[in-house]
Amino acid sequence: MTRPSEDAPALSNVAYDELVVDERFGPFEEPVSAALAGRLAGPIGAAADVRLAPPAVFPVLFLRALRRAMGGIPSGSILAKQELEFHAQLPVDRDVAITTWVGAKEVRRERPFVTIEFDVRDARSDARIVTGRKIIVWPTGPGEETS
Repeated sequence: MTRPSEDAPALSNVAYDELVVDERFGPFEEPVSAALAGRLAGPIGAAADVRLAPPAVFPVLFLRALRRAMGGIPSGSILAKQELEFHAQLPVDRDVAITTWVGAKEVRRERPFVTIEFDVRDARSDARIVTGRKIIVWPTGPGEETS
């Protein structure tokens, strides 16, 4: 496992051409605390008492893993689509192991799109919890340099 997500830079300038389809990053270990789960389970600003991680926890974990994999969230990128597939429930106060990779790169309507895939597993049992993908409009396209 590698350093905690809070140690990773907030933003990066990874160019489209630097991304390699199927290159794996991680697994990155992240804690899923009752406090984090509770903040994301109920109404905004009202923490809930939860025993299982609510669905809203997983996009947060995906961003943490992306930050670690890419040296930060790609500066200027736009989230176009996000999909989650739930396989099992995760008790709170557990660690997860997140592996991420570039699933696809393509240019549509003159815009570069990158699909980032994720696999989230219970770090203790290795049970698959959630898989998913983010389709991102990348800030640079083929042959373009980062600024």
